Formats: sequence, C-alpha cells, structure tokens
Amino acid sequence: MKRLTTIIALLLCSAVLMYGQEGKKKTYIPESGDIAFGVDLSPVFRYVGNMFNNSTDNSLDELSGTPVHHDMVGISTITPDASLMVKYMLSKDLGLRANIGLISRTNLLHKYVQDDKLAMLDPFNETKLIDDCTTSRTGTSLMFGAEYRKGRNRVQGVFNFGVIAGFQNNKTTYKYANAVTSVNQKPSAGWNTTPTYGNGYRLLESNSQMNIFAGLTAGMGVECFVAPKVALGAEINFNAYYVIGGQAYEISEGFNTSTQQVEVRTDLVSPGNDGIHVGIENLGGSLYMAFYF
Repeated sequence: MKRLTTIIALLLCSAVLMYGQEGKKKTYIPESGDIAFGVDLSPVFRYVGNMFNNSTDNSLDELSGTPVHHDMVGISTITPDASLMVKYMLSKDLGLRANIGLISRTNLLHKYVQDDKLAMLDPFNETKLIDDCTTSRTGTSLMFGAEYRKGRNRVQGVFNFGVIAGFQNNKTTYKYANAVTSVNQKPSAGWNTTPTYGNGYRLLESNSQMNIFAGLTAGMGVECFVAPKVALGAEINFNAYYVIGGQAYEISEGFNTSTQQVEVRTDLVSPGNDGIHVGIENLGGSLYMAFYF
C-alpha cells in the first residue's frame, strides 16, 4: 500500500511539474546577455529557385551571406564565400554585432598539350603532357558595430550602424610541361597567355596584389520571431567606403633573341586603382535567420 501511495504521489508531482512548465510564458525576444548567430537565407532560396528554372549556373558559393559587395572597374569584386553574423545583447534593446566573411577559393585547371621533344623525333607521336593553371582568391571582409531594437512583441524593428573593412588578393599561376629552350623557342602550351609586356613571351604569374577597403555602414530592418529566440530577419544597409587597389604585376618567360638566352621578367602592369563607393546594399544578407541563446 505504501509503495502504491508513493507511486501515485510521484505521478502527481510529475504532472504538477509538467503543468507548471507548460504554464510558464515562453520568451520569444532576446534578453540581456544573449548571444546570437545568424546566416543569410537569400542564397538558399536562390539555389532552390534555380533548381526549377533550368539554370546552369547554380551554386552555394555565397551561402551564409555577403558582408560587402562592390563591382568597380579595375578593382576585383569583394564577395566572401561565406560569412557569419554574431550578436551580443547588452540589454533587450541594445546590442553589439559583427559580420565576418572569409574569401578562400583555389581552382586548379589542367589541359593536355603535345610532348614537343617526342614530336620532333617522331611527327606521328601522340604522347600528351599536362599544363596547369592555378587561380587563387583570398581575403576577408568584416563589419563591427551596434544595433538598437524597437518593439516589445515578436516583430521588432532593428537599426544598426558600424564600421566595415577588409582586404583581398587575386593570383593566377601557370605551369608548362614543355620548357622554353634555344631549340624550342615557342613551345606548345595548353594555355594561350599573352602578357602585357614581353611580346612573344608566355605568362607565368599574374598578381593583383592586395585590395583594401574601409568605411562606415548604417542600416535598418525587421526581425520576426517565429519561435522562442528564433527570428527571421530582413535588412538593408547604406554603405560608404574607400577602396585602395594594390599594384598589379606579371611574371613572364621567353627566349631573348638578343642575348640568346631564356629570360624571366617581372613587369608592373598597374599602379593600382582606388575609388569611393556610396550606396544602398545588403550587409549580412537581405533575408537571414538568427538564433539567440
């Protein structure tokens, strides 16, 4: 009997505890001390949409957002492959935020080319060699600032401001299987490269050096909390920043008929470009999802 009474008491206590937990009001909006992580949803929707329109250029390269994007003549576009938005709430209305984007992309391309040495000995020889081309793009883009929230319900207005900065470097290198010699001054190559200087030479490396930008940003948006501490957000930003383009140079090789020697030369092809960018664009995604903890 005592055992049955104990079991019933435990069941009643469990029911009371469960009812008490269900009766507690769920907290949807962020509180002081909360940390949030956000990712951009726009690339996902674009990817899903392209699945149904026969798009041949469909990728997830920009998954997680685009902290800064610009397309200025003579300066490479700064578009991180991935970015992460992080927030720390100082209070329920005021918080710090950062958006960090990383650029790291390397492509290794190959092409077949005939073996010139064997072809000279036997014109019918079909032995093939491989030429390589490596393109790399590295850098980072970041934003740091603060945000102010307006609203007590599950739909809140969000206003942000801060500084933006970043850098990027582009580089392309070529590796040829057939060497330049006094006998074979114009060897076969899989890549038809023409350097800016050095007529008749072939390109070994093209480097745009480092592009640097810095400026200010301000924006406004809305967050709708669809679940406790889970929000769908949309925002737009007004950015003003200055871009400094680094010097560009090329390394090429060829046979110098004057010296009768194979020559490798390095040429500066651009002193660098700069410019001012002012406009409305998205920083951290026009449509994003944020999780508060």
